[in-house]
Amino acid sequence: MKCLAVVIIAIVLEVCNAHLCMLSPPQRGSMVGINKAGATDCILTTARCGGRPAEKPIMGLKMGSNFTVTFQKNLDHYDKATPGAFHVAIGQERQGTQMTNLVSIPDAGEPSLTLYSVNVTIPTGLVSRQLYVLQTAYVTNNKDAPAVFYQCADIIIEG
Repeated sequence: MKCLAVVIIAIVLEVCNAHLCMLSPPQRGSMVGINKAGATDCILTTARCGGRPAEKPIMGLKMGSNFTVTFQKNLDHYDKATPGAFHVAIGQERQGTQMTNLVSIPDAGEPSLTLYSVNVTIPTGLVSRQLYVLQTAYVTNNKDAPAVFYQCADIIIEG
């Protein structure tokens, strides 16, 4: 009976194991297995950037410029009664600083592994030559799933 309980717990953990991957710009850390629903590198639930430390900026983005962000719904948590959404935001690394939402996309129940590409405009008025994070968040609004999944990419803002 104990073995059965361990197997059931392992299955539940696997099903709840991963949910959002950021492809462009590339997310912090690895992207191992992202073409499989439930990829371990996509299960970040700690606010602001899933608990992954800042990395060397991977690109510079100019204030006022347009940029396409691409991310993947790695595992579907759609709840028809209370549909969630995906948000793309920008902000500084420091906890406690405000993130600026750039775009929101409703979760319409697309299947696991669906790709989303959205155009965002990098706000003016940011501090040039400073490190910022571009963040994607999957707010599930599903009582049977974690509330939010996060991914971040490190960028430098150019004037």
